[in-house]
Amino acid sequence: MDLASAAVDLVAQAGTTAVAAAGGAVGAMAVELVRGRLRAVDQGPEALAAVEQAPEDPDARARLREKLLEVLAEDPAFAAYLATLLAPPKPAQPPHNVGSIHVDRSSRARGTFIIGDQAITRVRKGDPLALLSLVAVVAVLALALYGLAGLVDGDDDGDPPWFGSGPRVTALKDPQLVKAVVPDLHSMPTGWLSRDEPSVDTGEAACEILSDCAGILSVARSSYRNQYDQSAYFAVIACASADDAERVYAQVTSKVRDRSGARPLSVPALGQGSSAFELSDGEGQAFARVGTAVVLVSEQGSNDDYEVETLMRLIPMAAARAQEAQDGHTPSATAG
Repeated sequence: MDLASAAVDLVAQAGTTAVAAAGGAVGAMAVELVRGRLRAVDQGPEALAAVEQAPEDPDARARLREKLLEVLAEDPAFAAYLATLLAPPKPAQPPHNVGSIHVDRSSRARGTFIIGDQAITRVRKGDPLALLSLVAVVAVLALALYGLAGLVDGDDDGDPPWFGSGPRVTALKDPQLVKAVVPDLHSMPTGWLSRDEPSVDTGEAACEILSDCAGILSVARSSYRNQYDQSAYFAVIACASADDAERVYAQVTSKVRDRSGARPLSVPALGQGSSAFELSDGEGQAFARVGTAVVLVSEQGSNDDYEVETLMRLIPMAAARAQEAQDGHTPSATAG
């Protein structure tokens, strides 16, 4: 609660001199980190915008705090990193000698920069190049201390960069990687058989199940059945950005929600959004939005006897595989 409240205060102060007073560059970095993380959270951008537009509105601050509390609870890596930014740990022991640097009114510097017993550089009077070298060294050390190398690199797709071991938001541009996201036979529970091997489509063929193809890179599919005449169908829609994934997720779930007789089912919180529906006594569908991907799982029973428990085992597996691919790993999650 304290961490969420502190982050809300910084967001409210963003763009004012209060940010510098509250934490300087580190405070500004924390604000950008929060903005980037909430971009991929349902209603997160709206909660941010409300506080930025009305910093003193208690209702807006309360909504943003609630969103942050949800993210902090679901993403321990993000919580730990944000805590590090807002309250950097003090060194266990002070350095033996911190050296000294003096910059006079003419912008000339003299002195010695020392870490421990090592003189990194000696700055002579009137030596601007040495001072610039010193600033570069300090900048590199600061980046190493706060783990912000990812912020320097950024993201080729324009999505907010991630950090440390937290989940990444990365466009899956390689169709073969998207194909690897849909579960293979080894990922399924014991006893299932393959109906259609994993495949992937790009271009117009990828948009068969969608009316709007904007932002869609590829769609991968696979399907299976078991000895009880149940079948499971998987689809993974790879999008160009998290914003495209959010739009596609809204599109596909609204179509199912609007179908006659569709009834919402409880489903675990997955990625940046998840939902499930029972379409009839013999079919259920579940969806998840994970970074730049949207995953769909449909389970059917030939005798109106599909199993909700199985559906709820399959959708977390599909969502986990989508996240593994965006983290740069070969998808390997299984349903057990």
